[in-house]
Amino acid sequence: MAAVPAMPAPPGNLDPAFSKLPFNLWMTQGKQAQIHWSVDVPAPELSTHQRLILRVAIHVDGRELEKRGPGDLTALLQFQDSDGRTWQNHTALKREDMQPGVQNRDLSLYQYAFILPGDYNLSIAICDTATLEHSVTLRKIHVAPLKTDPLPDSWAGLPRVEFIPGVTDPPDVWYLPDNGNRLRLPVTTHRPVHLQILVNTTPTQRSSGSVTALRSNMSVLIPALKILSQMDLANGSIDAALLDLTHRRVTFEQKNVHALNWDAIRKLFVDIRPGIIDVHALEGEWKMRRFFWDEVNRRLKQDPAGQNVVIVLSGPAFLEDQEPVEPLEAPNDPNRRLFYIRYRTIPPRPAHPRLRPGARGPLLTPPPTYPMPVDDLEHTLEPLNARLFDATSSEQFRRILAAVMDQLSGM
Repeated sequence: MAAVPAMPAPPGNLDPAFSKLPFNLWMTQGKQAQIHWSVDVPAPELSTHQRLILRVAIHVDGRELEKRGPGDLTALLQFQDSDGRTWQNHTALKREDMQPGVQNRDLSLYQYAFILPGDYNLSIAICDTATLEHSVTLRKIHVAPLKTDPLPDSWAGLPRVEFIPGVTDPPDVWYLPDNGNRLRLPVTTHRPVHLQILVNTTPTQRSSGSVTALRSNMSVLIPALKILSQMDLANGSIDAALLDLTHRRVTFEQKNVHALNWDAIRKLFVDIRPGIIDVHALEGEWKMRRFFWDEVNRRLKQDPAGQNVVIVLSGPAFLEDQEPVEPLEAPNDPNRRLFYIRYRTIPPRPAHPRLRPGARGPLLTPPPTYPMPVDDLEHTLEPLNARLFDATSSEQFRRILAAVMDQLSGM
């Protein structure tokens, strides 16, 4: 069911919607439940955007909506930190947006916020705007810092609470264009460095026509591109490019990146039609690996007198029936660095079914592992002395980011 969120208030400021309702009075009255609801607030976790994210899920009994009049539902969320600073945001669900038959299922409203470690008082309310009937709950939230954080200063200068606009559809949900705050990622090198970030947008060949495969890859690669482009090279520059291996072309390129041109990148994914490939591209599919090799090798040699660094971001890439690529072994060159970051999502572990009281539960098994064999891009990059990193979680990518920054600092 569609929820239409309002634009979030600036961090540390009040949302004007709160002044139109007796929210402060409700808070003095404590927990109330005039509307049948439930609230879930899972523990914060590290997101693909390398920020701690807090999710608040509000579930309303569908029968509550059927019996109500013309009023809309508004969910209100307020954080107060230990210094008394306040952040507010609301989500409105209009009556005309409600689908028929809503009484047969619960309605869920979600709000998300990036949040820094600390202690917060979280106030959550839902209100019928016509009758002012409402429900209120209060929670104390403790956000622990990351254990053994390899980038402890990356959140310096960020707001303690930053609400995430209600974007749920790709491609914007991958990038979060309205969240413009940058991580603090300084990199100081001894000599000028030209860094190029290449993103492979082609999934494994056997699933290259799959919307699911494309979205699964981009859901982690686009946030990773955004983060890597935020590295602050005090003595260098950053370029970014997207590679379409199927059509053997560079679909997007931006020089001297300070902020990625999301409008141009977004248009590429909006225009993509998975499963449709022209005859010319189909005839040349066997040359994808050769195209990739030529593109990486060209960029590594782009500035013969300077220090060239290429970072390849890709999901697992297993290409079929490819033209053999037999490049010469490249000697170690301190002025050239190549990193291959293979970033992949792990399917969620299926939940155990709910058991009857007194029933014997299933045997507990350790979490499954998903070893990844060498893929075609790794095979291609081996002669260029590429440093391979394999990430399956935000925590792993954070450690990889710190390792890459450390190696760049030695140049």
